[in-house]
Amino acid sequence: MIQFDFDDLQNSAHRVGTHIHDYERDDVVQLAEWMASTIDEFLEVSRALVPAPSAVPAVRVSGATPAHAEDPLNAIVRWVDVVAVASEVQSDLLAGKKIGMKDLIAVAGIPISAASLLLEGFVPREDAVVTERVLRAGGHIVAMTNMEGVAFGGGGESGIYGATLNPFDLTRSTSGSSGGSAASLFYDGIDITFGTDQGGSVRLPASWCGVLGLKPTHSLVPYTGIASHDLTFDHVGPMTRTTENMALAMAAISGPHISDVRQDSATPADLPFVQAWADAPDTYEGVRFGLLTEALASDGTPEREAALAGFADAVEKIRALGGEVVEVSIPEHDMAASILFGAMLEGVAATLHGNGEGYHRGGGHSVDVRRAVGKGLLAHGDELQAAYKTAAVLGEHLRSKYFGTVYATAQTVIPVLRAAYDRAFEEVDVVLMATTRTPAMRLKPEASVYEMHRRSFSMTQDTPAHNATGHPALSLPGAESEGLPLGVTFVGRFFDDARLIALARTWEKAYGWLPANAPVFRSGKD
Repeated sequence: MIQFDFDDLQNSAHRVGTHIHDYERDDVVQLAEWMASTIDEFLEVSRALVPAPSAVPAVRVSGATPAHAEDPLNAIVRWVDVVAVASEVQSDLLAGKKIGMKDLIAVAGIPISAASLLLEGFVPREDAVVTERVLRAGGHIVAMTNMEGVAFGGGGESGIYGATLNPFDLTRSTSGSSGGSAASLFYDGIDITFGTDQGGSVRLPASWCGVLGLKPTHSLVPYTGIASHDLTFDHVGPMTRTTENMALAMAAISGPHISDVRQDSATPADLPFVQAWADAPDTYEGVRFGLLTEALASDGTPEREAALAGFADAVEKIRALGGEVVEVSIPEHDMAASILFGAMLEGVAATLHGNGEGYHRGGGHSVDVRRAVGKGLLAHGDELQAAYKTAAVLGEHLRSKYFGTVYATAQTVIPVLRAAYDRAFEEVDVVLMATTRTPAMRLKPEASVYEMHRRSFSMTQDTPAHNATGHPALSLPGAESEGLPLGVTFVGRFFDDARLIALARTWEKAYGWLPANAPVFRSGKD
């Protein structure tokens, strides 16, 4: 039953920018009581109409936090054991594959935290759509992976479980926010992981950890059941060490779902991921790569110069395989680093106002998530990670004092950026750039809170552009700098995801991945 008194109404009035005057007090209270009574009636009737939380029938063991000896990279939040019962498996795409899920993707019966106290004690009763599709494809979920706190940032240092360590140098960052998903791929018994990407959070760790990471075309993979920042930026995608596993993962999780309002008639039901991988040519003959000049800027530091040299070697390898490489300029791309804040801060604030899910969308909503986030904010709101807290506070300030005009401007400019990329694709097949402008930064546990979070966005110069435009972007481990991995990004036309994987397969067959002496940490998991 909806309950309130006049003070509750007055406080709410002030939060939305109005005031209940004495002369209208009785009328407003009576109107509110009448409206609330209709809501009570609706809630009573709706109990029979709202479906119960659904989860794929499966064996679900929540497991435990790993010992250091079996998780030397601090990549795993908990080992789990989740596998669908045989009668629920609909394909063998992921049969025998061991899967890691980022610790904000709902797996029914398994605690998730988003590496923050915000979701302390939350155990979803429903599977995310991605989880459901993985299980129905025969995948075996074995781990929940470590991440940046509330998935906000790229430094990989701010989560409550501590920093994940880079598999190539334990003194360096994996980047984030999906750092654990990248690093855990070096453990025995983990074949595919899933991360989320709002500004580069799949591709950045892929670059620094020497693995493959795909941010799919916006809307291709349903996001329902995954913690959100802003629906217009949210993506979920696979991370792997082979193109075959990436093709299988995308074949399993892609396609429309009734719960995701971002998807429409343009979202393809079946892209030929596995066939495109199998048919990948041995050369790049006939493929035109557009080398993005805006992503080649130098800051004059030795580290940047070494990275540019490593990337130049990768470009020459494309030419050696018969690919045509031409320079392409997209001046609007230079907005990438700032558009993330212009469009995201008010989105974050609005998402918190909506207790983790926001408003103004149809499709599936989770009562459980709203309740968990609402309770988490009451209990631990003052303990949010500093960058996320600052984003929410500044976003609310922009909404209330500048009337949402910053968000409106950013969302109005995004189609301009998207159109600029589309014009480039009239001339080239792929836009080419380094994923990150340097290899992995060193961890700095002695850094101040400000410095830690400021560093956390130092690697996001180029990746946010594709969250804004929605184009698919695949980072592959095709370059190195001073012995450390450096990702090479292929950006494609909308829904060209399968072709990007095929192009990565061509590279994989010809060159393998760099650095060639990738370390392998054994976790003891089968």
